[in-house]
Amino acid sequence: MPIVICDTSSLSKLFITETLGNLPELFNQVIIPRAVYQECMPALCEQIDKFGFLVETPKSKVFVQFGAGEREALNLAIDKEAIGAFLLTDDRKAINAASRIGIRTITAFDFFAALKLSNRISSAKLLVEKLKNAGEGINGAELQRMLEKTGE
Repeated sequence: MPIVICDTSSLSKLFITETLGNLPELFNQVIIPRAVYQECMPALCEQIDKFGFLVETPKSKVFVQFGAGEREALNLAIDKEAIGAFLLTDDRKAINAASRIGIRTITAFDFFAALKLSNRISSAKLLVEKLKNAGEGINGAELQRMLEKTGE
């Protein structure tokens, strides 16, 4: 199982949907950039600590044009690229930057689909409803892609 490096936007979605604890089921190591940890609300930080996710500061300084969380997530992904790390982010600019240099990405919706397809949850669509009820914006194209993947 690979490593995953998480950005704030995706972590928040997993927190809202109560799927944060599922990360270790699909990834053998979960890394939170220090700047992302500092951006998180206290209840989310408590969960990060509870699940024993690693909090690290990147050594690389390749990306400088992003906000602190995205910048550190991208730079940590570069640091961990040789060991096959994934970047968990819903930030379109970060996804584009990662793909340009060969970093594999996964969105919260991709994660929900993986949980559904591995029978760890009964419905990915119900998770999206939780996000909507919490006032989270939903990308229609990404939602449609997830629903097609999961057959919902």
